[in-house]
Amino acid sequence: MADASSSEDEGEDGQSGKKKKKKRKQIEQDLTAEMHTKTRESNADFERVLLGSPNSSYLWIQYMSFQLQLSEVEKAREIARRALKTISFREEQEKLNVWIALLNLENVYGTEESLETTFKDAAKHNDSKTVHLRMASILDESEKFEKTEEQYKRTCKKFGYSSKVWTLFSEYYLKRGQLEEARKLLPRSLQSLEKRKHLKTISKFAQLEYKFGDPERGKTIFEGIVDSHSKRWDLWSIYIDMQAGQGDIANIRNLFDRLLALKMTSHKAKSFFKKWLELERRIGDEEGAANVKTKAIEWTQRAANSS
Repeated sequence: MADASSSEDEGEDGQSGKKKKKKRKQIEQDLTAEMHTKTRESNADFERVLLGSPNSSYLWIQYMSFQLQLSEVEKAREIARRALKTISFREEQEKLNVWIALLNLENVYGTEESLETTFKDAAKHNDSKTVHLRMASILDESEKFEKTEEQYKRTCKKFGYSSKVWTLFSEYYLKRGQLEEARKLLPRSLQSLEKRKHLKTISKFAQLEYKFGDPERGKTIFEGIVDSHSKRWDLWSIYIDMQAGQGDIANIRNLFDRLLALKMTSHKAKSFFKKWLELERRIGDEEGAANVKTKAIEWTQRAANSS
C-alpha cells in the first residue's frame, strides 16, 4: 500500500512538475510577446529590443518615429543610418524599408537638397528602379504634384525599357484627371520598349482606361488586341474581366460567343465556360446560366464529332 501511495505521489509530482514547466514557458512567451508588442517609452526600451532583433526594419522605423514624436529629427536620421549599418547585407528588403523611411523623413523634415542626396544614396545602394518609383509615390502621397511629375519623367528617361514605369506614370496622370497627358505616354512608351513588351503594355494602358479613364476607350484598345492576337487567351480573359466590371452582361455574352467560336483545346474551352457561368451567376440571370450549360454541351459534342 505504501509503495502504491508513494508511486502515486511521484506521479502527482511528475504531473505537477510538467504543469510548472508549462506555466513557466507560457510566462516566458508572454513576456517575449509583451516585449515586442508593448509601446516602447524610452531609448533604453528600443535599444534592448533591438539587441534581440537587429535585422528588424519594423523596430528600427518605430525607433525613428519615436524620436520624431520628440521632435528629435537629427536623432531619427542617426538611427536610420545605424540601422543601415547594422542590418545584415543579406536582408535587402529590410534595408530598403529603412531607406524608404529615411526618404519619407527627408521629404517631411529635410530640405530639397537633403532629400535629393538621400534619394541618390538610396538608388545607389538598392534596386535603382524600385527607389525611383517609391520616390514618386512618396511625393505623390504628400501632394507635391509638380515634383511627382518631374520624378516620373526622370524615371521614364532612365528606365524607358521598363513597361512598369510607363504604366505607373500613366496611372498617375489618369488619377489626376490629366487624360491627354496619360494617353500621350502610350506611343512614347512603345518607342522605348522592346517589341516583346508592346502587347503587355498596350493591354495595361487599356486596363487603366477602364479603371481611371474612359471604359469605352479601353474597350476599343482591347478590340484591337483580340482582333490582331486572337489566340492570346490570357488577354481575352483580361478583356472579359474588364467588361465584367462594367456590369454589361449582354456585351460579355457577345465576347464569350466570339471567343468560343475560335479553335481551342477542350481544357481551355472548359475553363472559359466555367468563367462564363460564374459571371452569369454574379451579374447575369438564371436563363443566361442555363444557356451557358447548353452551349457547353453543344461545344463538347461538336468537338467530339470533328475529332
